[in-house]
Amino acid sequence: MRLHGGPKLWASEIQSGFRLIKDVFLGVYRRLMRIRVFGVEFWKQVHRNAIVVTNHLTGADSLILQIALRRRLFMLAARKWFSSRLVDFFMTLFCDMVPVALEQGARNLLGIKRSLALLKRNQSLGIFPSGELNRDGSIPEINPGAAYLSVKSGTPIVPVYLKNLTLGPEPGSRPWLTAAWEGFFSIVVNIFNRRIEAYIGKPIYPSHTNGKIHEEIERMNAEIRTSFDRLQHQARMTA
Repeated sequence: MRLHGGPKLWASEIQSGFRLIKDVFLGVYRRLMRIRVFGVEFWKQVHRNAIVVTNHLTGADSLILQIALRRRLFMLAARKWFSSRLVDFFMTLFCDMVPVALEQGARNLLGIKRSLALLKRNQSLGIFPSGELNRDGSIPEINPGAAYLSVKSGTPIVPVYLKNLTLGPEPGSRPWLTAAWEGFFSIVVNIFNRRIEAYIGKPIYPSHTNGKIHEEIERMNAEIRTSFDRLQHQARMTA
Protein backbone atom coordinates (compact mmCIF):
# COMPACT_ATOMS: atom_id res chain seq x y z
CA MET A 1 0.00 0.00 0.00
CA ARG A 2 1.31 3.42 -0.90
CA LEU A 3 1.73 5.85 1.97
CA HIS A 4 -0.46 8.91 1.19
CA GLY A 5 0.26 8.37 -2.51
CA GLY A 6 4.02 8.37 -1.92
CA PRO A 7 6.74 5.92 -2.93
CA LYS A 8 7.21 4.10 0.39
CA LEU A 9 5.46 0.82 1.06
CA TRP A 10 3.97 -0.07 4.43
CA ALA A 11 1.79 -2.98 5.53
CA SER A 12 -1.86 -2.01 5.72
CA GLU A 13 -1.96 -3.43 9.24
CA ILE A 14 0.64 -0.89 10.40
CA GLN A 15 -1.33 1.99 8.92
CA SER A 16 -4.54 0.71 10.50
CA GLY A 17 -2.80 0.34 13.86
CA PHE A 18 -1.50 3.91 13.83
CA ARG A 19 -4.92 5.18 12.73
CA LEU A 20 -6.48 3.45 15.74
CA ILE A 21 -3.85 4.89 18.10
CA LYS A 22 -4.43 8.37 16.69
CA ASP A 23 -8.23 8.08 16.99
CA VAL A 24 -7.92 6.98 20.63
CA PHE A 25 -5.47 9.81 21.38
CA LEU A 26 -7.71 12.44 19.77
CA GLY A 27 -10.71 11.08 21.67
CA VAL A 28 -8.90 11.45 25.00
CA TYR A 29 -7.39 14.81 24.01
CA ARG A 30 -10.86 16.10 23.03
CA ARG A 31 -12.28 15.27 26.45
CA LEU A 32 -9.51 17.02 28.36
CA MET A 33 -9.81 20.35 26.54
CA ARG A 34 -12.65 22.61 25.45
CA ILE A 35 -12.95 24.13 21.98
CA ARG A 36 -15.68 26.64 21.16
CA VAL A 37 -16.52 26.33 17.48
CA PHE A 38 -18.22 29.19 15.62
CA GLY A 39 -19.68 28.83 12.12
CA VAL A 40 -20.56 25.14 12.32
CA GLU A 41 -23.35 25.82 9.82
CA PHE A 42 -20.73 26.62 7.17
CA TRP A 43 -18.88 23.36 7.81
CA LYS A 44 -22.14 21.45 7.44
CA GLN A 45 -22.46 22.87 3.92
CA VAL A 46 -19.49 20.72 2.89
CA HIS A 47 -21.03 17.38 1.97
CA ARG A 48 -17.88 15.69 0.69
CA ASN A 49 -14.26 16.61 1.33
CA ALA A 50 -12.60 20.01 1.70
CA ILE A 51 -9.30 21.86 1.71
CA VAL A 52 -9.09 23.55 5.10
CA VAL A 53 -6.83 26.60 5.37
CA THR A 54 -5.91 27.99 8.77
CA ASN A 55 -3.52 30.26 10.63
CA HIS A 56 -0.44 28.58 12.11
CA LEU A 57 0.08 29.35 15.81
CA THR A 58 1.73 26.21 17.19
CA GLY A 59 2.79 22.70 16.32
CA ALA A 60 -0.49 21.47 17.85
CA ASP A 61 -2.68 23.27 15.29
CA SER A 62 -3.32 20.24 13.10
CA LEU A 63 -4.65 18.16 16.01
CA ILE A 64 -6.75 21.05 17.36
CA LEU A 65 -8.21 21.58 13.90
CA GLN A 66 -9.20 17.93 13.50
CA ILE A 67 -10.82 17.90 16.93
CA ALA A 68 -12.74 21.11 16.21
CA LEU A 69 -14.00 19.90 12.81
CA ARG A 70 -14.34 16.23 13.81
CA ARG A 71 -12.77 15.29 10.50
CA ARG A 72 -9.55 13.51 9.59
CA LEU A 73 -7.22 15.91 7.81
CA PHE A 74 -4.05 15.18 5.90
CA MET A 75 -1.89 18.19 6.71
CA LEU A 76 0.64 19.53 4.24
CA ALA A 77 3.98 20.27 5.91
CA ALA A 78 7.30 21.60 4.66
CA ARG A 79 9.65 18.78 3.67
CA LYS A 80 12.44 20.33 5.75
CA TRP A 81 10.69 19.25 8.97
CA PHE A 82 11.00 15.57 8.02
CA SER A 83 14.55 15.64 9.30
CA SER A 84 15.06 11.99 10.28
CA ARG A 85 13.55 8.55 9.76
CA LEU A 86 11.97 8.67 13.22
CA VAL A 87 10.39 12.10 12.64
CA ASP A 88 9.32 11.02 9.13
CA PHE A 89 7.72 7.86 10.52
CA PHE A 90 5.88 9.71 13.31
CA MET A 91 4.71 12.69 11.24
CA THR A 92 3.55 10.57 8.31
CA LEU A 93 1.85 7.67 10.05
CA PHE A 94 0.61 9.24 13.29
CA CYS A 95 0.10 12.87 12.30
CA ASP A 96 -1.07 12.24 8.69
CA MET A 97 1.42 14.81 7.39
CA VAL A 98 2.20 15.04 3.68
CA PRO A 99 5.69 16.45 2.95
CA VAL A 100 5.80 19.17 0.32
CA ALA A 101 8.55 21.41 -0.98
CA LEU A 102 7.99 25.11 -0.34
CA GLU A 103 9.44 25.98 -3.73
CA GLN A 104 7.12 26.20 -6.70
CA GLY A 105 7.89 24.18 -9.80
CA ALA A 106 9.34 20.74 -10.47
CA ARG A 107 10.63 20.18 -6.91
CA ASN A 108 7.06 20.16 -5.61
CA LEU A 109 5.52 17.84 -8.21
CA LEU A 110 5.51 14.86 -5.84
CA GLY A 111 3.75 16.84 -3.12
CA ILE A 112 1.13 18.06 -5.60
CA LYS A 113 0.54 14.54 -6.90
CA ARG A 114 0.15 13.16 -3.38
CA SER A 115 -2.31 15.92 -2.46
CA LEU A 116 -4.43 15.46 -5.59
CA ALA A 117 -4.46 11.69 -5.07
CA LEU A 118 -5.85 12.18 -1.55
CA LEU A 119 -8.50 14.61 -2.77
CA LYS A 120 -9.50 12.16 -5.50
CA ARG A 121 -10.09 9.59 -2.74
CA ASN A 122 -12.43 12.10 -1.02
CA GLN A 123 -9.93 12.78 1.77
CA SER A 124 -9.69 16.29 3.23
CA LEU A 125 -6.50 18.33 3.35
CA GLY A 126 -5.26 20.92 5.83
CA ILE A 127 -2.98 23.72 4.65
CA PHE A 128 -1.23 26.62 6.38
CA PRO A 129 -1.44 29.16 3.52
CA SER A 130 1.35 31.35 4.92
CA GLY A 131 3.68 28.35 4.98
CA GLU A 132 5.35 29.32 8.26
CA LEU A 133 4.64 29.55 11.98
CA ASN A 134 3.16 32.94 12.98
CA ARG A 135 2.74 32.91 16.75
CA ASP A 136 0.76 36.18 16.78
CA GLY A 137 -2.07 34.52 14.84
CA SER A 138 -1.60 36.60 11.71
CA ILE A 139 -1.74 35.36 8.11
CA PRO A 140 0.78 37.65 6.42
CA GLU A 141 0.43 36.09 2.97
CA ILE A 142 -1.72 33.60 1.09
CA ASN A 143 0.35 31.24 -1.01
CA PRO A 144 -1.31 29.82 -4.16
CA GLY A 145 -1.08 26.13 -3.21
CA ALA A 146 -4.55 25.71 -1.70
CA ALA A 147 -6.30 27.52 -4.56
CA TYR A 148 -4.32 25.54 -7.14
CA LEU A 149 -5.35 22.22 -5.58
CA SER A 150 -8.94 23.44 -5.34
CA VAL A 151 -9.07 24.40 -9.02
CA LYS A 152 -7.43 21.15 -10.13
CA SER A 153 -9.67 18.91 -8.01
CA GLY A 154 -12.92 20.88 -7.79
CA THR A 155 -12.70 20.75 -3.98
CA PRO A 156 -14.01 23.70 -1.91
CA ILE A 157 -11.74 25.65 0.44
CA VAL A 158 -12.89 26.28 4.01
CA PRO A 159 -11.02 28.97 6.01
CA VAL A 160 -10.70 28.39 9.76
CA TYR A 161 -9.19 30.82 12.26
CA LEU A 162 -7.77 29.42 15.51
CA LYS A 163 -7.50 31.48 18.69
CA ASN A 164 -6.28 31.14 22.30
CA LEU A 165 -3.93 28.21 21.89
CA THR A 166 -1.21 28.10 24.53
CA LEU A 167 2.13 28.63 22.80
CA GLY A 168 4.93 26.14 23.23
CA PRO A 169 8.59 27.23 23.33
CA GLU A 170 9.73 29.08 20.24
CA PRO A 171 11.71 26.91 17.81
CA GLY A 172 15.39 27.85 17.89
CA SER A 173 15.20 29.44 21.33
CA ARG A 174 17.45 26.58 22.47
CA PRO A 175 20.03 24.82 20.29
CA TRP A 176 18.13 21.53 20.55
CA LEU A 177 14.63 23.01 20.26
CA THR A 178 13.53 22.04 16.76
CA ALA A 179 10.07 22.48 15.25
CA ALA A 180 9.33 18.84 16.09
CA TRP A 181 10.03 19.47 19.80
CA GLU A 182 7.96 22.67 19.67
CA GLY A 183 5.08 20.61 18.32
CA PHE A 184 5.42 18.06 21.11
CA PHE A 185 5.50 20.70 23.86
CA SER A 186 2.59 22.58 22.24
CA ILE A 187 0.46 19.43 22.36
CA VAL A 188 1.33 18.94 26.04
CA VAL A 189 0.64 22.52 27.20
CA ASN A 190 -2.76 22.56 25.49
CA ILE A 191 -4.05 19.36 27.10
CA PHE A 192 -6.19 21.20 29.66
CA ASN A 193 -6.73 24.36 27.63
CA ARG A 194 -10.43 25.22 27.84
CA ARG A 195 -10.24 28.59 26.07
CA ILE A 196 -9.53 27.51 22.48
CA GLU A 197 -11.79 28.95 19.80
CA ALA A 198 -12.20 27.97 16.15
CA TYR A 199 -13.98 30.27 13.66
CA ILE A 200 -15.18 28.66 10.43
CA GLY A 201 -15.78 30.69 7.29
CA LYS A 202 -18.04 30.09 4.30
CA PRO A 203 -16.81 27.49 1.78
CA ILE A 204 -15.07 28.98 -1.25
CA TYR A 205 -15.77 27.06 -4.45
CA PRO A 206 -13.66 27.03 -7.60
CA SER A 207 -15.24 28.23 -10.85
CA HIS A 208 -14.74 27.06 -14.41
CA THR A 209 -11.44 28.53 -15.50
CA ASN A 210 -11.77 28.34 -19.30
CA GLY A 211 -8.03 27.85 -19.28
CA LYS A 212 -7.38 30.91 -17.10
CA ILE A 213 -6.07 29.07 -14.03
CA HIS A 214 -3.89 31.94 -12.85
CA GLU A 215 -6.82 34.37 -12.75
CA GLU A 216 -8.98 31.87 -10.85
CA ILE A 217 -6.23 31.29 -8.28
CA GLU A 218 -5.95 35.05 -7.76
CA ARG A 219 -9.72 35.32 -7.31
CA MET A 220 -9.81 32.51 -4.77
CA ASN A 221 -6.82 33.89 -2.86
CA ALA A 222 -8.59 37.25 -2.63
CA GLU A 223 -11.67 35.49 -1.20
CA ILE A 224 -9.50 33.58 1.28
CA ARG A 225 -7.93 36.85 2.44
CA THR A 226 -11.34 38.52 2.82
CA SER A 227 -12.64 35.52 4.76
CA PHE A 228 -9.67 35.52 7.14
CA ASP A 229 -10.09 39.25 7.74
CA ARG A 230 -13.74 38.67 8.69
CA LEU A 231 -12.90 35.73 10.93
CA GLN A 232 -10.14 37.67 12.71
CA HIS A 233 -12.55 40.57 13.30
CA GLN A 234 -15.17 38.13 14.63
CA ALA A 235 -12.55 36.59 16.94
CA ARG A 236 -11.59 40.00 18.31
CA MET A 237 -15.23 40.90 18.98
CA THR A 238 -16.07 37.62 20.73
CA ALA A 239 -15.72 37.74 24.49
